[in-house]
Amino acid sequence: MKRHSAIKALVIGGAVLAIISGSVAADAVTTEKVLWAQYFDGKKGTKVDTKTWGYDTGNGLGWGNNEQEYYTNKAENISMDGLGHLVITAKKLDPENPKDQYITNWCGDCKYSSAKIVTRDKVGFKYGTLSARIQVPEGVGMWPAFWMLGVPRANCDGWPSCGEIDIMEARGSQPYHSLSSLHGPEYSGGNAKTDYYFAGNTPLTAGYHTYRVDWLQNSIKFYVDGNYIGGETKTSIAPDDWVFNGEFYLILNLATGGNFDGGALDETIQQAQLKIDWIRYTTYKGKGQLTKR
Repeated sequence: MKRHSAIKALVIGGAVLAIISGSVAADAVTTEKVLWAQYFDGKKGTKVDTKTWGYDTGNGLGWGNNEQEYYTNKAENISMDGLGHLVITAKKLDPENPKDQYITNWCGDCKYSSAKIVTRDKVGFKYGTLSARIQVPEGVGMWPAFWMLGVPRANCDGWPSCGEIDIMEARGSQPYHSLSSLHGPEYSGGNAKTDYYFAGNTPLTAGYHTYRVDWLQNSIKFYVDGNYIGGETKTSIAPDDWVFNGEFYLILNLATGGNFDGGALDETIQQAQLKIDWIRYTTYKGKGQLTKR
């Protein structure tokens, strides 16, 4: 796997000064502007800012992946931990517990409650660098994701024609791996353009790692902890359609079960947590457009 030099970033006056391998050679220094950032420094139990985030709630089975979670907007499923992190918690549902029966009484396939937040209709992104420092959960069937969907526009009307950029997905059964993918009208679902990252001797679940996408008009590249793992260009996708030249919105969620981890789900897991330290959006090679509604 090709390795790249680590990038150290300094934020100065709203700009990111990137210094590669600690040297300050003229061709190794770029100044990029911070366009948007999320830090989760609220008190324990604080929920996300609804000016930025909305909640997708309901039964995950409806999204076509045979998922077995029910997404809520409850603090027990998504809130800050008081230590500087946003935590999405998948909690095992108990059909005998009256607190869970509003789900289990009508959704027998829902095994966990969890959460999914989106910036849809609130904040949009076009080109630039999006990154997040995340700790993923382990456990067969756990499916955390940090990803983006294209906003419907004149030449597309939804998924997959508007595109999907998966900055990070992980299978709970494979704690040493993550993957990053692109989906379009001819390469969606199991036919997505996918690159894998192998963490080496320490599982990704053991700590925080930085997942990043660098996105330009004709290219998308993925990184984990500064290591390039793969990407595509308009030319490499051809003759299939390149559908990544419009606005996208951001999504964070923790699904359970479903096709992604082979249909398996370890129901002995009482809870699993996806932890987010921060999210940042900066220009990349001077490109990047933030839309707030």
